Amino acid sequence: MHIIKTKASSPPAPAGEPVRQPALLLACGNTLRQDDGVGLRIAEAAERQFPPSQLRIVAGQQFTPEMAADLASTELAIFVDASVTDDPGAIRVVPVKPRQDVRGTHGLDPGALLAMTRSLSGRMPAYAFALTIGAGRFGYSEEISGPLRHAVPRALRLVNNLVAAFSPKE
Repeated sequence: MHIIKTKASSPPAPAGEPVRQPALLLACGNTLRQDDGVGLRIAEAAERQFPPSQLRIVAGQQFTPEMAADLASTELAIFVDASVTDDPGAIRVVPVKPRQDVRGTHGLDPGALLAMTRSLSGRMPAYAFALTIGAGRFGYSEEISGPLRHAVPRALRLVNNLVAAFSPKE
């Protein structure tokens, strides 16, 4: 498994203009545990589709405190992960708000990570969404199940729609 981390190298903004940061996709999962790796599959597909100037991608096995710095510098964040509560292949997109009851830093969820970002930096994205894909198989294999293979392109279209709708216009 490899961890994707791409950063945009934007030219400096002219004096007096705000720096426009690309949208941020934070993905997590474990590619060695079947459907749990779907978030990383979506991150890999997004990396092929979007230029770094439009979408930064950070991926790992879980959401971590180190991701707060990336969140503090963007206006749109999209969290991507597998869900054990939805039917395999079902996709859900919901807005994320910071959670007030953050306890510890191991295994942060999107709301806890937003709250940590705000606490540490004094700012957070204007828009944040969780995109989850229902998963059903978590055995030891690098293969995701059929319903999730079919969900990846649909999820990528949703990422594209979110980036188009909520990224700052030039």
